[in-house]
Amino acid sequence: MSKQVLGSGMTFAVLVVFLQGIGFEFLSSQGMDLPGYIALGILLIAATLWVTEAVPLFVTSLMVLFLSIVWLMPCMKSSGIPASKEMFLAPFFSDVIVLFLGGFALSSALHKRQLDEFLAATIIERTGSTLPKLLIGVMAVTAFLSMWLSNTATAAMMLAMVLPIASRMGDGDLRGKAILLSVPFAANIGGLGTPIGSPPNAIAMQYMSDEGVAPSFAQWMLIGVPGVVVMLGIAWVVLLLLFRGNGESLPKLEQSVDINFDRSFWIIVAVVVATTTGWMTTAVHGLSSGTIALIPILVFFSTGVLETKDLNKMSWDVLLMMGGGLCLGAVIAGSGLADWLVHLLPVQGISTFWLTALFGTVACVMSSLMSNTATANLLLPIIVGMSVQSMSVQSPIPIMIGTAFGCSLAMPLPISTPPNAMAFSSGQINVMDMAKPGLILTIVGVTLALTTGYWWWQTTGLW
Repeated sequence: MSKQVLGSGMTFAVLVVFLQGIGFEFLSSQGMDLPGYIALGILLIAATLWVTEAVPLFVTSLMVLFLSIVWLMPCMKSSGIPASKEMFLAPFFSDVIVLFLGGFALSSALHKRQLDEFLAATIIERTGSTLPKLLIGVMAVTAFLSMWLSNTATAAMMLAMVLPIASRMGDGDLRGKAILLSVPFAANIGGLGTPIGSPPNAIAMQYMSDEGVAPSFAQWMLIGVPGVVVMLGIAWVVLLLLFRGNGESLPKLEQSVDINFDRSFWIIVAVVVATTTGWMTTAVHGLSSGTIALIPILVFFSTGVLETKDLNKMSWDVLLMMGGGLCLGAVIAGSGLADWLVHLLPVQGISTFWLTALFGTVACVMSSLMSNTATANLLLPIIVGMSVQSMSVQSPIPIMIGTAFGCSLAMPLPISTPPNAMAFSSGQINVMDMAKPGLILTIVGVTLALTTGYWWWQTTGLW
């Protein structure tokens, strides 16, 4: 049975059950009202479709919006709960969506002028001809670019550059597998470094902003970049130990990119500097990261650096996916479902540390088998409600960050992340090649994030 048929069938069954009110009598006896019941139905439908991917992920997001307006909103109004279309539409163009759109504009401009490829090629060419040096060069470039650009786009570019090296090695040379695996692992790890490094980071930032406790761009880098550096070192060691191979000399990479130092080049450089500086100094000027992200959009398209066709090529499906998750958060919170779920969770008396460990671990397990963006969309609204209700929770910040990091650090399988899938599609590595180092890095990364990382977040005064 195909996942499309399975997902559609399960979704139809859930919809029928909730439309007929089956189970509402029991749940109402547990304190659930009708808006919460409908919100639970929307949550289960979204979760089913996101897990099975019966339809594209962004279609599920738009379905959440549709059901919120035509099914939930009338019920909320009739129950005396404030509701409007705006509360469900607003997440699709919230601060975090604009933040990611600005990141896409930067990525598109750099790629169009081959500046990202020039940077990557220059560093890789200077890393030497031995496997340890080449690996650290590839991983450092990939991780750095993934902090600012889409890790999917970064992985695609870097794999295209290192694939010729791996292809020149025989099937029995393990060093080729190490080179290919270094790209997705570094791309996944690099996403920890900034709020725009991965969708889970940005979604967590949005929820923390709604609660008035969001860290600044610079604060996020302060907690994220050290983790990136440490995990890159661990990944480097793991790959060298598992894929030592034979011989010392590697095939040379012949990569030549000519840069034209014209007007557009200097506009891009100026905008990159201005935007990144603005992101890291939000505490000084008071503008949100989303507002700063408008700079590259406005400048690039008004000066001709980017054109309408470049706008059309941006990952709008990712933005819709994130917007749908934030809309689902509004559904869960506005309907009262979050409060009801929190009352069922045994969170009273559990410390913030153990709740961080619990949600971070759950996020990692779920993200290993499904979209990490969908995982963040499902877990973070519950955390918001829980932090409000539980007197033992000092702050929702560590729980949300732990959950976001748990989502990004899940990388044992080809389906775990898009960069993993890209590396696997090369045909030069199998599932076990990726699963062994990926599982080690996932376990080590989540353990460090929820122990040493938790201590570091608190030491930096994050909460």
